[in-house]
Amino acid sequence: MKPKAIALDMDGTLLNAENEVAENLVSLLQHLQQKENIRVFIASGRTRQEIEEVLPGELTPDGIVSANGMGSYIGSETLEEYTLNPQLVQNAVKDAREKGIYYEAHPLHGERFALIEDQTYFKNMFKASKPETLMENELHSRKEAVSQLIHWTDAPSYEGNVKVYFFSMSIKEIEAWKETLQQKSAAYQFSTSSSSMHNVEIMEHGISKATGVNSLLKEYGLTPAELMAIGDGENDLPMLELAGHSVAMQNAENLVKSAVDEVTEYSYKEDGLYLFLKTYFEIK
Repeated sequence: MKPKAIALDMDGTLLNAENEVAENLVSLLQHLQQKENIRVFIASGRTRQEIEEVLPGELTPDGIVSANGMGSYIGSETLEEYTLNPQLVQNAVKDAREKGIYYEAHPLHGERFALIEDQTYFKNMFKASKPETLMENELHSRKEAVSQLIHWTDAPSYEGNVKVYFFSMSIKEIEAWKETLQQKSAAYQFSTSSSSMHNVEIMEHGISKATGVNSLLKEYGLTPAELMAIGDGENDLPMLELAGHSVAMQNAENLVKSAVDEVTEYSYKEDGLYLFLKTYFEIK
């Protein structure tokens, strides 16, 4: 049975190494929507603002799941929105600063922020050589955030944030930071999720891409069995488990590849999503 909806991760899946959606992929997705009557959903760890910053105007998804399920939308209609406990955000940012961990706090509305006095140590991180495990698009995103996108402030607001993103060039360092976050679970109810081996995010307990995508499916009268989901990271696993047909990108972590029905032949840097969809749906 061919799927009636496709849920697509962004980083490492929909986006190329330059954090763009290739023109041929845009055209293919438009064809699936208009000629094959297939719903196309975006399901990302990015906030809605981050999604809209990179999504080309000519690509109009049938639904968006942002911040790993913290928001779900159809056009201008909001289906679900959640925000984090302000004390959790403040405490996590405080500990990240003390340990020299890169962080970004993302409000429901407005620009991501970090404290202005941390700008120097953020920039200094990039002086280290890029490890093989770090994808080019993630490093590009972090450099772009530091130079252009982060609102540097000395008066942060810890209210109304949908996620806090943490990053390190060192896998060992980010793994130790994950353990630190887990120690906070006794005091705060929250979940963690990672889209690569170099990051981790905090979100509302029990929320994931799967909960957001399931809300979209219900709005369109579709079932999980009619869904294809494609991703590459640990944070995609709930969505991939939900879907009737699950696909991992060639560049996906082994944990993800072992959990899906199919793996693409090519990576996100090799037009992997475009080539997979073109073949799967037999588009000339």
